[in-house]
This record gives sequence, structure tokens and C-alpha cells, in this order.
Amino acid sequence: MKRFLAAALLALAATAAPAQDRPEAGKVDFVEGDVLIEGKGVPNRAAKLDDAVYEGDTITTLAGAELHLRMGDGGYLSLRENTKITLTTYRANGDDADSSLIDLAKGALRSVTGWIAKQRRDAYSIRTPMVTIGVRGTDHEVVHFEPGDPRGEAGSYDKVNEGRTVMRSKSGTVEVGPNQSARFHPSLRSPRLLPSVPGFFRPARNEQRFVERSRISARTLDAQRANLRARRGLDRPAKKQFQRKAVEKKKFEKKQFEKKHLDKKHR
Repeated sequence: MKRFLAAALLALAATAAPAQDRPEAGKVDFVEGDVLIEGKGVPNRAAKLDDAVYEGDTITTLAGAELHLRMGDGGYLSLRENTKITLTTYRANGDDADSSLIDLAKGALRSVTGWIAKQRRDAYSIRTPMVTIGVRGTDHEVVHFEPGDPRGEAGSYDKVNEGRTVMRSKSGTVEVGPNQSARFHPSLRSPRLLPSVPGFFRPARNEQRFVERSRISARTLDAQRANLRARRGLDRPAKKQFQRKAVEKKKFEKKQFEKKHLDKKHR
């Protein structure tokens, strides 16, 4: 029995270890319904509150499900039902290597971007099988419907709530502003703005919770990044340089004061 238990624990450790070798991308902030998380080299698992998600994880929401993720850079993601994404690239270390690439295979998500998009716009994008969407510091919603999806006409869509996005395909580009939406399908020459926002862009059941929590986080992005950099020791050289300049300034001001005082004495 002891041998069996030891073997089981070793097997569990072996399967869990690869997840720790991958950068943590964020944590589950809210989950309702059935949501599956698949990671390379680890067992598939059902999403639970406060669970970590990692770079490379594929996340699928089933019918009636909803998932909110608090990302490592302070951004937020909301996945609607029947949605599948992969956190293809996600690194939020507070340095120049930070990057986020999310692949949306099907369904709908809402993204309130964090410091990655704020600090390095080109380092953030959401990709569907048809387009790549970049941002200009943004709250936006991306949808990709496969042929036969009852929710809407096949294609990739993007709607902007705040900020701006750029939808790119191999055949063209379109910029999307606040309260606008765009669509692309291979039958079109290039992505195009729509005359009105499609009806399937409607709030999820727990949308208000998502909006409130994402806005709170958005107000402190710079502080969150600075705290992370401090914990990782990234700002030590800058801090030392600042302290050295402060000391030099104090010495200079002292000399100037003494010189001024001496000149007055000799008058």
C-alpha cells in the first residue's frame, strides 16, 4: 500500500511539474458553469476560483458557462459560453520582454488590456483563424464564428468599447474606434467597418462584475508594474543612480550655501 501511494505521489508530481516551468499568465477570477483547462504535459482540469492558468493553456467554456481571468499584467479577460482560446504567448515580468498573444479558435471574449498593451502596444494581440487584432490601450470584444454557428454569420468580428483596435488580415487592415465594430471573412476583399454593432454583442450574465473589477485594476496598472519590478529587483540600478544624484545635489547645494554665506561675511 505504501509503495502504491509513493508511486502515485511521484506520478502526480511528475505531471504537475511542467505547469510550473511555464510562465503563469493569470488566475481564475470568476467561473460559472463547466470550463475545461488543457495544458501540455499535465492532466486536463476543470476551472476553479483562484486557479492559475499558464502560457500555452487552452481554455474551453461549454454551453451556459462564463469565465473571468485576471491576467498577470493587470488586464482582464471574459470568456462567453462555447468559446475556445489558447494563451499562446504570455509573459508579464514588468520588463521589455513582456508579451501577450491569445488565439481565439471560436466563440466570444472581452478584453480589458493591462500594462503590456499600455507599455508596448505591438506586444499585445488577439488572433483568430482569419485576422490579428492589435490595440491602442483598449477595452474590446472579439468574436469568431465558424460556419454553421447559430449565433451569427461566419467570420471574425471586433467591437471597441474604449480606445482603438486595428484588425489585420492578409488582404487589408481597418481601424476600429469606440462604439464601432468590424468584420472579416475570406469572401470579403479586406476587413471592413460595419454600419451598426451586431446584436450578438450583448452583455453576459455577469458582465457588470467583470466591468467593475477590470476598471479597478486598470486604475493601478502603473503601480502594479512598479511593484512587480521592485520585487524582481529590476529597478535597483535606477534607484542607486537616483540616490547618487540626490547626494550629489545635496552636496552642491551645501557648497553653494557656504559660498554665499562666506561672501556675505567678507563684504
